[in-house]
Amino acid sequence: MDPLHIKMALGGLAVLGCIGLFFGIGLALAAHKFAVEVNPRVEEVLDVLAGAQ
Repeated sequence: MDPLHIKMALGGLAVLGCIGLFFGIGLALAAHKFAVEVNPRVEEVLDVLAGAQ
């Protein structure tokens, strides 16, 4: 293979990895910022109604 093709492929992988890392960090921060607390009473009601199908 031509060394130029290898450098281009590795460069593309590096750019794609950086984009993935950027969006992954952004999604993690958004999930942390917009997290919603679960009401414990909802879990109790769902446990009681679980067999009522």
